Order: sequence, then C-alpha cells, then structure tokens
Amino acid sequence: MKLLYDHQIFVAQKFGGISRYFNELMQADYPNFSFDKIDPDLFITKNNSVNKEDLISRGLRYVKKKTSISKTDEQHIALPQEALSVLSGNDFDLFHPTYYDPYFLKISDKPFVLTVYDMIHEIYKEYFPVNDITSHNKKLLCEKANHIIAISERTKEDLISIFRVPEEKITTILLASNFDKAVPKKPETIGEVENFILFVGSRGLYKNFYFPIIALSKILRNDKTINVLCSGVPFTVDELHFFKDYQIDKQMHHVYLIGDDELAWAYSNALFFIFPSLYEGFGFPILEAFACNCPVISSTGGSLPEVAGNAALYFDPKSYQEISDAANSILYNSDLRSSLINSGQKQLKLFTWEKCRQQTFNIYKKLA
Repeated sequence: MKLLYDHQIFVAQKFGGISRYFNELMQADYPNFSFDKIDPDLFITKNNSVNKEDLISRGLRYVKKKTSISKTDEQHIALPQEALSVLSGNDFDLFHPTYYDPYFLKISDKPFVLTVYDMIHEIYKEYFPVNDITSHNKKLLCEKANHIIAISERTKEDLISIFRVPEEKITTILLASNFDKAVPKKPETIGEVENFILFVGSRGLYKNFYFPIIALSKILRNDKTINVLCSGVPFTVDELHFFKDYQIDKQMHHVYLIGDDELAWAYSNALFFIFPSLYEGFGFPILEAFACNCPVISSTGGSLPEVAGNAALYFDPKSYQEISDAANSILYNSDLRSSLINSGQKQLKLFTWEKCRQQTFNIYKKLA
C-alpha cells in the first residue's frame, strides 16, 4: 500500500503543530506500507522563500500566494509540473491532504482521508475575514472525503453538529508529544528574567491573551517580583501601551525561543503555564508543559479539558475572577502545585505517537 501526503502545511507552516503531526505520521514503519510526499520545495522560488514564521497566521491570501494555489476552477494549473505529475500519475493507493485546499479533486480520483484539526473558523467566524474560504473548503472536503480523522472528541462533536457529518464517517485519533525528550537550554537573549508566568504562541484573536493579562494585572501590581514571559512575535507598540496602562509594563517580557530545547527551558522554569484560548482543537502546549513538570491553568475552551484531564486548574476564559483565583491557587499553594505536576506526568502517558500512528494506519488499511 502506498500513501501520498501533499505539500500544503509544509509550505505554510514550517514549525507548527500540524506539520509536526504529519512528520510523526511519516515515522510509521509497517509491513507492506510506504509513503510519498509532494515536495514542498517545489513551491518555493528564490524570490518566494518561506522563513520560520507560521504563514497560516498571516492570512489565507498570503498562504495561497506562497503555495501558488489560486481560487479559480483551474486550480491545478498553478501547481508545479512535478507536483501535478505525482497527483495525476496515480502511483499511490490513498491520499492524505495536509490542509483544506480542494485543488486535488479535479486531478485525482483516489480515495482520501481528511484530518480536521478544529472548527475555529466556524465557531468564531467573526475573527476571520469575510472572504476567508477556509470553512467553505473544509466543508467541501468533509463531504468528499472517504473518511475523516478528528484530533479530539470535541472536534468530532463539532463536525457532527456544525457540518452534519455522519458520526460513522469520523474517527477520533488523539495526538501526542515527544517533548519529554527535549533538553532544556536557557535562551541567550532572555537576560535575567525569573519568577515568571509563561504564555506561548500567538496572542491575537481567539487566543484570548489580553483578557487574562487584565485578570493577572492585580497580582502583578501587588507582587513586583512576578513577571509574565511571552514567546512568539515581539510585542507591538499597542501592546506596550496596553501594559503601561495597567502599570505592569516592567513585568512583561518577550523572548524569541529557538527550538524545543529553549521552549523546554521556559516551561521548566515557569511558575505556571497559562492557556487562555477560547477554543482549541487539541492543545499541544498542555502536553509540553506536563513533560517539563510545569503546572497548568487552562481555559475550558474546546478540547483543552479533554487533553489536560484532572491535571490542570480550569477557568472560564471570560471570567476575570476565575483566572485570578486559579493563578493565586498555583502561586501560593505548594501542595496543589506538586499535585498538578504529578497528575500532569500521568496524563502525558496517555498520549503517544505510536498509538496515533497505529490508529491512523488502521484507517488507511480499511480504505486502500
């Protein structure tokens, strides 16, 4: 059996959860099974290179420009000839696209499996441009797919309720993390920041960064030794003004973390990790924190309680009081902190890439 993965997410997202997921799937080594991948480098020219930034966060139009995929009915014409040849040659048994562009529907009639990562575009559509066609494409591929993989039970439930996908067409396969193998390395650019609360990733839209910062601001003003450390893109001018308005600008710090080792250092040295997102289809950072013995406070958004289980303190992402209460509990209750760390280690063991690969391979075998 030969499986073909496409290029989409590898062009749009060099270092992200989805690309990591597919890289892990490709580590499978099963009898009579092989895979191929449309080379993402075919979509990159000297004047159209992709850097380390996550292009998905820069908007659909930018991603489409980078991947050379147009909105027209003749989408496949924009594909490099080598990629078109791989798809139209039909030298594979099963196709697994890595994102939602339906460009391949007019090129190949091979069965395909679709992974749906979340339903953010549907639940929080107000955060996306009116001309964003991600949801339209996702719905189309859900209708056409031979089978759908949902990366959490919450995503499966949302697929059924929002897109009316038959339950028997969806299999939930949880993701995992190898973060316990990372060796913590202090970032050279971090300076002497210590005693910090950790926030990772992007801060806009449904990530709900500013609401919990307001909730934490009273704690920060009362204890000037406590800081907040953020990874991701540098603070904007507006963010710096925002911090100053709440009199916490001296306690807000940004660091660009290079690789898992530096991120592991941040988790390992944090007072706690806060994940205030309004909705997540899975939640890799929770498992990363567990792997580094970092206690977690999390919103109840989407699948986050499903991933964290009883190993996190939860809050309503729009409740200042609940966020503040959870933070104070972690900061000033050492027994609770130790209990959460121990529970996190146990919860982490429930998620393995081998289990994910085996369950995915079982779907491939049934369809091919």
